[in-house]
Amino acid sequence: MNRKSISYIVFFAFLVMLVASDSPATAESTGKLIIDISGFPSSEGFAMVALHNSQDSYTSEGDTAIAKTRIKVVNQEAQVVFVNVAYGWYGVSIFHDENANMKMDKNAMGIPKESYGFSNNAKGFFGKPKYKDVMFQMNSAEKQIAVNLD
Repeated sequence: MNRKSISYIVFFAFLVMLVASDSPATAESTGKLIIDISGFPSSEGFAMVALHNSQDSYTSEGDTAIAKTRIKVVNQEAQVVFVNVAYGWYGVSIFHDENANMKMDKNAMGIPKESYGFSNNAKGFFGKPKYKDVMFQMNSAEKQIAVNLD
């Protein structure tokens, strides 16, 4: 064998090892997030669920959640599943869209008229809780959290 052939074999072997070593890491770096939601005052309407991965996403008034879903409330409960969630730190915000108008209804003073909740069942004073209080770590193939609405 000449030097050029050996170089090709070494290069090809390196590529095979690189591809093979990358596959399991990718599979293990995401998981399924299951959110059990309770405390709905009725079974009317929908649970509006937003998943945030940063302070900016959480505090922004716009449509900045990394994942959102709307699910029917049944027997005053709901369960949401997000798949392929990358490992990291997240926060969840939820509200009960009881009248199905796709928005959080508030009174004249800006106080929510519909039930809401956050991951870690965090509470806020004169507004939503701080992001650091709602954060949880996604670090396993499956993570289940519970949120009770107020």
